[in-house]
Amino acid sequence: MSQLSLIIKNEYLTDVRGKSFWISTLLVPVIIAAFGLFGGIMASQSESMGSVVNDLPITPEAETMTAQKAAGMFMGMFLAIFLMMYGAMIFTKVKTEKTNRIVEILATCVDGRTMMLAKIIAVGLVGLTQLLVWALLAGAIIVGVFLVFTPDISFGFLMSPKVWLALLWTICFFIGGYIFFGSLYAAAGAMTDKDNENQAYMSILTFMLLGSFYIGEFAVDHGDSAFARVCSYIPFTSPTIGCVNAVTETAPLWETALSLILLYAFAVLALVISGKIYSSSLLLRGKNFTPKDIVTFLKAK
Repeated sequence: MSQLSLIIKNEYLTDVRGKSFWISTLLVPVIIAAFGLFGGIMASQSESMGSVVNDLPITPEAETMTAQKAAGMFMGMFLAIFLMMYGAMIFTKVKTEKTNRIVEILATCVDGRTMMLAKIIAVGLVGLTQLLVWALLAGAIIVGVFLVFTPDISFGFLMSPKVWLALLWTICFFIGGYIFFGSLYAAAGAMTDKDNENQAYMSILTFMLLGSFYIGEFAVDHGDSAFARVCSYIPFTSPTIGCVNAVTETAPLWETALSLILLYAFAVLALVISGKIYSSSLLLRGKNFTPKDIVTFLKAK
């Protein structure tokens, strides 16, 4: 077994076997459901909210929101939230490891780029495991509802090739976006062990993802605009915008494919650059890095 697979296995099993993983996995859906229920009850008791709802059109125009647009909005929102959550996990793991003396021993045996890539992959697998558990729980609830109430709902849309093609596009943009932002989070975590700098780096990356999220929501209704098309080629925003355009079929196929190719090219470039920064700065503690230092890291082999 290679060094990469060994580190991935160790990181993954350490996280999955921890109590915090299962507590968060089981409690997050409950908290979300409780918050939604509480918010719905509060909204129903609010006169202002009731007046707003009464002023809304009863039957919105077909071109205002379609099933494809709704799916594109959901997929874009899901990608941005996932990248934000698990990117922060990569940042925290790297920052914690930076202050651990064991990393000095590990660094003598394993290349820094391998360590960084292993963390990105391991955290991604942890996230997918959580999603799988949530999907199984949701499936069990849906089956229970159908057995008790037997609602007349057709699932014929699952036979449509467009649904599976949209899912494939989403997965492809998700992997590219996760590698790109995961590399940035790992490099940022390795560059600092000070709380004030941690907050600064996290704020920058968070605002990048928030910008990607909001521009992706803009692209739901304006995917054919020049602004949305330009942003679909920028790696900081293309994971959500490219996904939205692919699901809603707003952009031509060649534009979506080009956006995906550029995203993966920048993801590989981010891996290389972040790997150099990670390898050079991981063992340096208590130092304020200047742009000159970063340039020196990038020149390292």
